Amino acid sequence: MKIVDLKSRVERVILSNIAKGKFSLADRITRAFARKVYNEVIANLPDDEILDLIDSITGGLGYRGKELDPVRMSYCGSLIAWPEAIPPGGKVLEIGTGIGRTCYVATGWAKPSLYITIDNSPEILAIALYRNPISVYQKALSKEIVKICLCDAVKAVKLMVGTIKFDHIIHDGGPNPLRNPRLFSKEFLSNLYDLLRKGGSLSLFAGRHRGCQDRLYFMLKSLGFKVNTVSFPDAPVLIFHARRI
Repeated sequence: MKIVDLKSRVERVILSNIAKGKFSLADRITRAFARKVYNEVIANLPDDEILDLIDSITGGLGYRGKELDPVRMSYCGSLIAWPEAIPPGGKVLEIGTGIGRTCYVATGWAKPSLYITIDNSPEILAIALYRNPISVYQKALSKEIVKICLCDAVKAVKLMVGTIKFDHIIHDGGPNPLRNPRLFSKEFLSNLYDLLRKGGSLSLFAGRHRGCQDRLYFMLKSLGFKVNTVSFPDAPVLIFHARRI
């Protein structure tokens, strides 16, 4: 069976387990499928193709050209993760696992008790878990508190509403909201609001498109968030740090 066809079956099983709150089982299924994708698709790719694949899926992680810069990548990741907002023992939800940059920052800086992270790309998870160019990111994803779910975040979040509350949500669902509007719709952001406990925090990567930034800012305000704006030091990229009030 082709990977793409098997992925649909695997995702249905993962979503079923999310609906039941069985995140550890969803994580085990995700990691096993990512290993299969690694063996069949990723293992024999040269390093430059790995970087090209990371860029094509994530839109870039803050490095310039082909030169990986873990310091800059992790600094940008810290702005997105907003780890200082995570209370000790808190529960964290992440939209967009990528190669584990924000997971590394959030679980290294803070001490959450649970870190659920969702991504819809089996290829990026195969790289993140088994061929990660940044070893500390790979190590962070192996922590026992980290539960990875390969599935559509829109579907997963809808299933979680009413069954679990989070202290902090990291929404790093891509560098350009125009490319994936479902993850930046008012309905999806409203579901994230409902998943947060009162006083909980949301960090939203808003990209560099001014129109999208403005729309997302006012959308968060209309949902009842108190919003502060953070920017990258050398790019017109904004992140919104928001609290449910």
